[in-house]
Amino acid sequence: MNQLADTSLQNILLTGATGVLGARLLQEILLSTKANVHCLVRAQDLAQGLARIKDVLFAYDEAGQLANQIARIRPVLGDVSQAQFGLDDSQYRDLVGVCDLAMHCAANVSLVASYAKIAPVNVGGVAHVIEFCLAAKAPLMYTSSFSMTGDKLYEPGFVLKETDLDVGQCFEEMAYERSKYDAEQLVHAASARGLDWVIVRPGNIWGDSVTGCYPLKQTKVKGIYYEMLKSLVETGLSFPSNEDFDITPVDFVAKAALFAVLNLPATRHRTYNLTNPQPITYDDIVQQMREYGYRIEEIETKRYFEAIQEGRMLRAGKPYRSTFTDLMAIFYDGSDCKEAAKYDTSKISALLVGSGIACHPCNMQLMQRYLDYAIKSEFIAAPKDQFPLAQISEASIRGGGYMESLYDADLSQLQQLSEARHAVSGTA
Repeated sequence: MNQLADTSLQNILLTGATGVLGARLLQEILLSTKANVHCLVRAQDLAQGLARIKDVLFAYDEAGQLANQIARIRPVLGDVSQAQFGLDDSQYRDLVGVCDLAMHCAANVSLVASYAKIAPVNVGGVAHVIEFCLAAKAPLMYTSSFSMTGDKLYEPGFVLKETDLDVGQCFEEMAYERSKYDAEQLVHAASARGLDWVIVRPGNIWGDSVTGCYPLKQTKVKGIYYEMLKSLVETGLSFPSNEDFDITPVDFVAKAALFAVLNLPATRHRTYNLTNPQPITYDDIVQQMREYGYRIEEIETKRYFEAIQEGRMLRAGKPYRSTFTDLMAIFYDGSDCKEAAKYDTSKISALLVGSGIACHPCNMQLMQRYLDYAIKSEFIAAPKDQFPLAQISEASIRGGGYMESLYDADLSQLQQLSEARHAVSGTA
């Protein structure tokens, strides 16, 4: 941290500590400050709450270097979607009385749930954290998402600046994205009531850039990007795509977010896009996997997607299905609509000059660390164990198509699939 950083904090409220980003942010707080961290968590008792928090935290800290810092973690049994987090008046007053910063990472990350289902956490939760901060006279670091661009995502030439909020975007069938936009509006509006805040917008969060670590075993939702790797390994099949693909290491997001809020005199009422300043393409990722040793054949886009929709992608003689292919089957409609938005990161880059914090480039070294860790975690097979690979059958398999299975699907299962696409922060 540079000389502007406020390291005098004594008590921090953290939501989403059992999520992908929240756990890595907790690690960074424990490493970089002396503060106690009050983690809002849903659990039956304090012991279970602490166990849930430690489970994901030590997915990043495999060596257990933070074992002697666990006493600084204070589980708070509550729910961000409820007024006063569901705490009684005495508990709430005590928490308000000690906290001098709130870092809000909790979110419902479903892409199929309705706005009415998402809003209590993603919008109502933000409103509750704002009220807490105003009562505590504490600043807020709010974790939004670059997806608040809404349908501007598909507009050629569009660049989301860090000063942008309302850029005329629409959110038809984009409830999650709308919730993040609405939450940012709430934070901005609270300025008039005296709230000091910083907003960060992470991109596609992947593992730690140094260790490759990611909570593959500790979280129910793995993230669509890791499910994508798994499907590429298991099928050995892909489709061409030259769309930009953001890979943002979780350690960069955690370090940059904490640095921003600890330098509040310079960052008050500002928003930062925490995306990789040099994204690669989906084709580049596939090529990196080939260089690592995997066999991946490229087939024509329409053929690939029709095969997964109709159950004609066969592995070991059976229709292949995964979280990734199921989601692709839902979202593919045969159109040529492509993601085109770019994300300006000039302000966060300027802020981090001299801090030692930088986003790792999306190069082969980074991908190797991610693949090494995924293999070690037994999430994917090593290149030598990749077989059997999948093949495309020209004959339809009765009852094997994903789209046909939707008619009998359990909606809760569909929601779990959608959550994998945006597993960024977890729900507190």
